[in-house]
Amino acid sequence: MCLLISVLPTVNVLDAADVIEELGPPHDVAFTARLDETEQRYVVRLPINFDASKTHNVLIALHGHGSDRWQFAKDGRDECRAARDVAAKHRMIFVSPDYRAKTSWMGPAATADLVQIVDDLHGKYRIEKMILCGGSMGGTSALAFAAMHPELVDGIVSLNGTANMVEYAGFAEAISVAYGGTKAEKPDVYRVRSAELFPERFIMPVAFTTGGRDTLVPPDCVLRLAAALKERNSPVHLNHRPAGGHETSYDDSMAAFQYVCEKCLPSANSVKPLLTFDSGPRKIVCLGDSVTGVYYHTGGRRAYPEMLELGLRTLFPKSNITVINAGISGHTTKEGLARLERDVLSHEPDLVTVSFGLNDMTRLTPQEYRTNLESLISQCRERGCQGVLCTPNAVIDTQGRPIGKLVEYCDIIHEVGRQMSVPVCDQYQAGADLHSRAPWTWRLTLSDEIHPNMDGHKRMAEELCRTIAGQSLSLDSVGPAKPSLQKCRAQIERRQPIKVLAMSPFDRQIGDALKQLNANATVQVTTWSIEGKSIPTLEQDAKALVRSLKPDLVVIAVPATATAETDEQFVRSFSWIMNWSLSFGQQEWDCVVVHPSVAQPAVATPRQDLYRRLVWAQNLELIDRPVDDTKPAANLFADWFAKRVNE
Repeated sequence: MCLLISVLPTVNVLDAADVIEELGPPHDVAFTARLDETEQRYVVRLPINFDASKTHNVLIALHGHGSDRWQFAKDGRDECRAARDVAAKHRMIFVSPDYRAKTSWMGPAATADLVQIVDDLHGKYRIEKMILCGGSMGGTSALAFAAMHPELVDGIVSLNGTANMVEYAGFAEAISVAYGGTKAEKPDVYRVRSAELFPERFIMPVAFTTGGRDTLVPPDCVLRLAAALKERNSPVHLNHRPAGGHETSYDDSMAAFQYVCEKCLPSANSVKPLLTFDSGPRKIVCLGDSVTGVYYHTGGRRAYPEMLELGLRTLFPKSNITVINAGISGHTTKEGLARLERDVLSHEPDLVTVSFGLNDMTRLTPQEYRTNLESLISQCRERGCQGVLCTPNAVIDTQGRPIGKLVEYCDIIHEVGRQMSVPVCDQYQAGADLHSRAPWTWRLTLSDEIHPNMDGHKRMAEELCRTIAGQSLSLDSVGPAKPSLQKCRAQIERRQPIKVLAMSPFDRQIGDALKQLNANATVQVTTWSIEGKSIPTLEQDAKALVRSLKPDLVVIAVPATATAETDEQFVRSFSWIMNWSLSFGQQEWDCVVVHPSVAQPAVATPRQDLYRRLVWAQNLELIDRPVDDTKPAANLFADWFAKRVNE
């Protein structure tokens, strides 16, 4: 606990050995606010030599009254320099939002925007911890946001802010506009943004700086909040300078940032790996159900076991690691026991991961489930291999698989783990945490109500890497498996016709495009009509057409004009268009998706980025139009296939 309320000497918080690195250049990011469909913006500055294969921490900096997103991104004042320098020192992603500049004081619209930005950041990067900071209005807003959404932040730095909007008398007119009314008209809006009234919500590290002679934002309520947090044994740092005004020096700012960073940023991981990954061979078998096996949810070529192998090889490039996928759809621990010898122990693995539960909770009693888990671990141990128990992934609540019952079965896994001294990889909690912090990002990791898509499987593999290797990494940048168009190539080699089901207009272009793979290829095309159809209608088409036809290639080209009432409806139906366009298990035919901008570059596509995100999450190939590219659709389409000739 650090509670400093006397005059402090000037302290250099970075010693001579510390070198302040620069952040990368600022990127101005525009987004459409879900609250009111307006365009809003934030600035991102990544660490120099940003590595997408690693996890990162984030520092969000909130500007003061009368400024905008560029204040903390570029301004030379002490507080702003300190925020950028600490972000660079700790290689954090630095974010500076407008949050309804220039006088928002974290009003309802600004709050909604920041919640959306947090979600967006979790979708773009693999984030460990998130720190929120700001000066003056920004320091006030950081406290207000944390009071309303403590689950979204891991640390707070408030420089010369206020903690009580009910009593604060400054900028009354501007605050009234931002809050939608005066204190008398909107008392609840002011109250919920008064951090002093909710000390129990500040369980994260908090650092304050205040000045005793600050007449613009008087410090009294912050001093009271700091005392209340100290009394609750919450981690708090207060630097109060009785002779200070409405500013914080560079050194005092850095001291505040360093306190919070030291308290909440993850240190170098010292967890002992479950296996030694030297140059010798290491074999892991992943036993489970359809979430473990390779099925259409992830594109039909890989799932989390295959991603686990990629992850471990990334962490240990000199090692010889093999991961075997032993997941079968519909299985419970009962079937897992029945095939344990054949599918798992016969491979003589060093380690076995056990992941069942989503089917068990519908067919086996809790006691049966417990007994089967214990037997699986015991038999693995008898054969000299370690076991790791995995909780199922988080799911959308349904009548068939209610979350309450799933949690009950997860608790059994933890109990067995404790009783048998078996490590538990808590996939459920990882998903629940992501859902709490970034519900839309979490939703986009699911192919349906219970099955993750490939983005979800990458995150599951990352969790397993943490459990098995004791290290974190990001697999987000791993693209679809190569080579592409395997079935088409096989048909050409066998001198067999290539049967194609293609949405227009690419039904007319696919023949010439495939002939670039082989000029003598025979292409038989069935047109998938899209005229005037909505996204849900195309979903039903996919269900009726594709698997009965058993084509060699499916070309999905949902047009910009295909409608969906909500983003949720779009996500569900578009995901199932892709799901139904694949075979049930291992990929039996090729599937390519064409972005609407290829066929209709001049037509506005309101969900164009969501379209891209869903295709990537499904682990399918996307033919897209580069920014400012004006080529005819047929040329872009043909160029994509031409690049596959030498793949």
